[in-house]
Amino acid sequence: MGIYNSSHTRVRPFFNTLLDRDRGGASWLTKLLALGHNEQALSSALLADPGLLHPTHIDKERRLSPPKEFLKWLILNPEKMTWPGNGTARFGTETQQWREKLMGRQDLSREPFDRRDEIRDADRKTAIAEGLRGLDQFGPAGSRMKWWAFEGFTAVDCYLATDKLKIYVEGKFTDVLSPSTNWYRNRNQLMRNLESAQADAKGDPFVCLLITEDEPLGILDAKKIQSSLPHLAHAQQQDLMLHFLGATTWRQACLATGVNYGSLASTV
Repeated sequence: MGIYNSSHTRVRPFFNTLLDRDRGGASWLTKLLALGHNEQALSSALLADPGLLHPTHIDKERRLSPPKEFLKWLILNPEKMTWPGNGTARFGTETQQWREKLMGRQDLSREPFDRRDEIRDADRKTAIAEGLRGLDQFGPAGSRMKWWAFEGFTAVDCYLATDKLKIYVEGKFTDVLSPSTNWYRNRNQLMRNLESAQADAKGDPFVCLLITEDEPLGILDAKKIQSSLPHLAHAQQQDLMLHFLGATTWRQACLATGVNYGSLASTV
């Protein structure tokens, strides 16, 4: 954010230039997709003809709800979470009470010492049941501001869609991929976006592309994948990663599509 905000300095100027030239993307979309380097993400036929773009509004990020299975896993595994603010974060009264019960942080100083573990266990079971009930009732789309929503909505910088393919672009300038979320320290931003995009795509073919200022390093590290997706079996993790088209740089993207790299702003 701030004066180096990548949406204003990179994403919007780059894609608006391309759309002003060709709103259907016929002259540049294949060239952009080819920069991903993951041959398993797209068939040769789909890469050669990804279809014409639907009307696109680059100036607005696409909001993605959190994945249901990960929300469920967090509720069932409170011991894996870390209370934000080094344990000092506070929430609304009801939210605070439920989260304290789930994570065993409630004040039991007035209870007999020999009953505190029993009370904590009972409260945790009650909170887990209530959290799962809320998740089933409202779903990820209705999870905003719910006490049991330990991962919030995310947004991708650019969303492009044709009749054949949905494309989710994460763009970086001076910033980097976030290695964690508020409640779960091992939740890498790339894996989070991939899983949220999968839910958003609703079974349609989709890919995620990362564009950075410099060559990114270690983004497909096996340890990061496993720790970011603890609720998925290994085969599910590997299947999800097949939708990661890959990473490229803004300079490479400009060179491939004919955009003047020097025209991209350095600051807002």
